[in-house]
Amino acid sequence: MFKRQRLILGISLVTIVMLVLATLVLSTAAEPASQTVVPLRIGFLEGQGAPGDFGVRLAVSQINATGGITGPDGTRYRLEMVYPRRPPVVAEDIPEALRDLNAQDVIAIIGPVDNRFALPNLEPLARAGVPVLTLASSDTLTDVDVTNNIMRMRAAERYYSRAIADFLVDQQGYTRIAIIQTDVESTEALLIFEQTLREDGLTPTVKIQRLDTSTLEADAAEILQSGSEAVVMWGPPQDAAQLLQILRTANYRGEVVYRDVLEGIQNEQVPLRLAEGVVGVTAWAYTTPGDISRLFLLDYVTAFNAIPGGAEAAAYDALWILRRQIEESGPQMPELYEGLLQTPTVVAVQGRLEPLQYGNGDFARHVSVYEITDLGGPRLLARYANDVQLPDSELQTASEPRIVGMIGTLTFTPSPSAIPTETFTPSATPDRVQIVVNRPIVNVRSGPGTDFEKIGELNQGDRLSVIGSNQDFTWWAIQYRGQTAWVAASVVEVFDPGGMVVSLPIIQPDATSAVVLPPGLTSEPSSPVDLYIENVVLVPAQLVPGQPFTAQVTVRNQGTVGAGGFLVAATFQPGNIPTSAVVNEVVAGGSTVVNLSPLVNGTGAFTVTVIVDSGNSVPESNEGNNLYPLSYRVDFPLLAQVQSLTLPVGLQIDMAGGTNDIGWTGAALEAVNGARLGVITNATFDTIFYDRIDPAALNQTAIGADQLQRGVLLGVITAEGRRAVLRIDRREGDTITVSFRVYNDSP
Repeated sequence: MFKRQRLILGISLVTIVMLVLATLVLSTAAEPASQTVVPLRIGFLEGQGAPGDFGVRLAVSQINATGGITGPDGTRYRLEMVYPRRPPVVAEDIPEALRDLNAQDVIAIIGPVDNRFALPNLEPLARAGVPVLTLASSDTLTDVDVTNNIMRMRAAERYYSRAIADFLVDQQGYTRIAIIQTDVESTEALLIFEQTLREDGLTPTVKIQRLDTSTLEADAAEILQSGSEAVVMWGPPQDAAQLLQILRTANYRGEVVYRDVLEGIQNEQVPLRLAEGVVGVTAWAYTTPGDISRLFLLDYVTAFNAIPGGAEAAAYDALWILRRQIEESGPQMPELYEGLLQTPTVVAVQGRLEPLQYGNGDFARHVSVYEITDLGGPRLLARYANDVQLPDSELQTASEPRIVGMIGTLTFTPSPSAIPTETFTPSATPDRVQIVVNRPIVNVRSGPGTDFEKIGELNQGDRLSVIGSNQDFTWWAIQYRGQTAWVAASVVEVFDPGGMVVSLPIIQPDATSAVVLPPGLTSEPSSPVDLYIENVVLVPAQLVPGQPFTAQVTVRNQGTVGAGGFLVAATFQPGNIPTSAVVNEVVAGGSTVVNLSPLVNGTGAFTVTVIVDSGNSVPESNEGNNLYPLSYRVDFPLLAQVQSLTLPVGLQIDMAGGTNDIGWTGAALEAVNGARLGVITNATFDTIFYDRIDPAALNQTAIGADQLQRGVLLGVITAEGRRAVLRIDRREGDTITVSFRVYNDSP
C-alpha cells in the first residue's frame, strides 16, 4: 500500500548463542578481592513496578554483578535502589516523595516518568538537592529549569512531532493530512506538528480538537470526506481504538499515525486487528538494531519475561551514565551534578547520546518511527536524532556490549556557579502561599506569639502551605497535626510568586488557639473525648461548576472514650452552600470518614472551614482543634493547554478549534479571525479561573510589544468564542514565547 524504506532487525541463531554465552561469562565473573564496599542509593520516584523501574533494576543488578563501581580515589561502591515509602498517586504527592527519598540519602533520583507528575513540580524537582534524571518528555521540563538539575533521559516531545511530519511529508510525499486530538495533554505535540507542516507550506485538511468523543463518528466522517492521505491522532488509547474501528469499517486506505500505538497494544487497549499497519513513534523500540540494543533486549526478557519499552531503555541508559560519572568524579555533590552535565558523546541503548553538545539538560534526542506488523511488533521505518534522519552506519557495535561505551575523554571541571541554588523560580506558580524553614529547628505554637504553648517543631527544609496570618503578618497560620498552629514569620522564608499574601484570611488568635467551650462547660473541661479532622479529600480533585463532588472528611477521636451523635459541617463557596452530615459513633482512638456532597456553581479559588461537632453537642477535652481549613478551586475543564511555545515573526497559531486565533508580527500580538484580546491584572497564570476572563472587557485586536513583558497575562476570546488565558513567558530578539490554556465551552 505504501512505498517505504524499512530497517528490519534480524537475530540469527548464531548471534543468540553468542549472546547467551556472553551473558554466562559476565554473570559468573568473580568479584574483586575483599574490600570495604560503600552502598550508594538510587531513588526511583514513582514506586515499584512503574514504567522504567525494571530498566533501573536491570542496570543496578548488572553493575553490581560486574564488581560495582570504583571511584577516582579507589573507593568501591555498590548500588542500591530505594523507593518512596508512599509512592505518588497524583502530582501533589511528588514533593513528599522527593523529601522521603532525600531522607534515605539518595545520590540521584530517576523519574518522574509521567509528564502529568513532572510539569506541576518543576520547582521541587529543580531544587531536589541531587540530580534528577527524568524519563518524562515534555519540552517545558528542561526549557524552564534554569538550574539544569532536571536532566531528561529521552527525547523531548518536539522531536516526536517533527519526526512524524518528516516521515509523512518528506519521505512519503503526503500533502493532505488530517489531525485529531481527544485530550488536553497532547496540545503541545499537536501544535509543534502543525507548525512543522506550515514550515513545509502545508495546512491540515481537517483539524479536530475535542474532549467529548461522542461526536467521533461524525468527526471520522469529516476526515473521510476530506480525501486525506494520512490521519494523525493524539489521545487516550481507547479513543484511538474507537477511531480505528470507524476508519476500518469505512475501508479507509490512507495512513494512520497514532503516537503510542505500541503501548496501546501492549496494554491491551488497542486491539491488534485494528492496529496492524498503524504508524507510531517512540524513543526506542525493541527492534532497534545495534549490539547494545540487542543485548539489552535479551537481558531484559531473560530477567523479567517481558518486553521493554522506551521508558525502560532510557532508565537503563541513565544508570550506566551515572555509573560512568561516579567512576570519574565520585558520588558527591556538586562534582556529580556538574560532571553529568559535561558528559561527552555516549553510545547507549537508545543510540548516540550527546548531552554536552545538546546542553539544556537534554541527554537524548533519538526517536524511531515504526509500523505495527501483522504479529503486533514494531517494524522500524526511520530513525532520527536531533531532527536528523540517521543512516544505517549510525548503528554502533560495542566492544563491551553491556557497558555503555563512551567516545572521547571526559574533561571534568566543576563550577560552583552551576550548582542548583535556592533562587530558582519556575514559570508555574503554586496556588497558595508557602513557607520554607531556613533554620535547623523552628517552634510551632498554639497561637501567634511566644507566650502561646509550644506544640511541636519544624526542621530545616520543611515546606508548608499557609492558611492565614495575624493582623500584622508577623505570624503565619499552618495546619499542623490536625489543628491550626502558628510559626513566626521571622524564622521562615515565604514563597509567594503569585502575590497572594495580601489575600490571606486574618485569623484571630482566640478562634484558633483558645479553647472554645460549649455553653455550661467550665474552663477546664474533664471530658476524655477529643475529636479533630485528620484530613479532607475532594473527589474529584478538580471541581467543576454544576457537577456534584464529595468532600471525604476523616474524623479521628484521640480521646479515651467513644463519641457519637454530632455533626460535621461546612459552608461551601461560591454561593454559601451549607452542607452537613451526622456521625453516629467514633470509638476511642479510632476514625471514620464522613461524606459531604454539596453542589456549587460559579468558579474561583476558595478556603472554607470544615467543622467537627459544629453544634457543640459533645463535651471535649480540647475544643480548639475542631476547625479544618480546606482550600480548593472550582473551574471549568480545559480544552487545550500549552507550555512555552515560541512564536517567530509572522506565525499565526490556532489555540484550539480549527481556526487561527493569534499572530505575532514582531511589533504586536494580534487577534485574527474575530478573536479578541485584553490584559488581565491582579491574577497569575495559575490562579486565574474561568469567570475572571470577562468577554465584555476583552475588546482589543492587538497588544503592542511594549506591553508584552515577561509575566503579563492576557485574556483571549478565541475565533470560536471560547475563553482562554495567555501568559508572556519571555521575549528574545524577534521571537516571543507564550503559554496558554483554552477552556472547554461545554463544561
